[in-house]
Amino acid sequence: MNDVTDIKRIGVSRLTLGLIMSVASISGVVVWKAASVANQISDLEAKVAVIEQNTGTDSSVLAKLDEISDGVKENENGISNLHAARLDDLDRFAPSLIVEAIAADMNALTREVEDMKQIVAGLTWIPTEFTMVHERIDELEED
Repeated sequence: MNDVTDIKRIGVSRLTLGLIMSVASISGVVVWKAASVANQISDLEAKVAVIEQNTGTDSSVLAKLDEISDGVKENENGISNLHAARLDDLDRFAPSLIVEAIAADMNALTREVEDMKQIVAGLTWIPTEFTMVHERIDELEED
C-alpha cells in the first residue's frame, strides 16, 4: 500500500475545495437564519403570553363570553317575539287606541279654547276704551 505520511502530499482539487466551502458557507447561513427565526418565535410566544395574561383569555373567560353571546341571542329572539306580539295587538286594538287618542286631543283642545275665552273676556274693556278715545277726538275736532 501506498501510505501517505506527509500531509503536503495530499492533493485535493480546487473544485472539490470550492464545493466544500460553498456547502459549509450555505450551511452556516441556513443555521444562522434558523436560529434567528427561532429567537423571533420565542419572543412572540412571550408577548402572546403577556397579552393573554393582561386580557384574560383563559378558558373560563371564553366560556363566560359564550354564555353572554347565548344570552344576547335569546334576548334578541325575545325582543323580536315581543315586537311581533305588539304588532298583532295593534292590529286588533288600533281603533280603540285611535279613539282614545282623539278624545284626549279633544279634551286638551277644549281646555285651551276655554282658556282663550277667559282671556278674551278679560279684554272687553279695550273696545270701550277705544270708543271713549274716539268720542274724545270727535269732541276736540268739533271745537
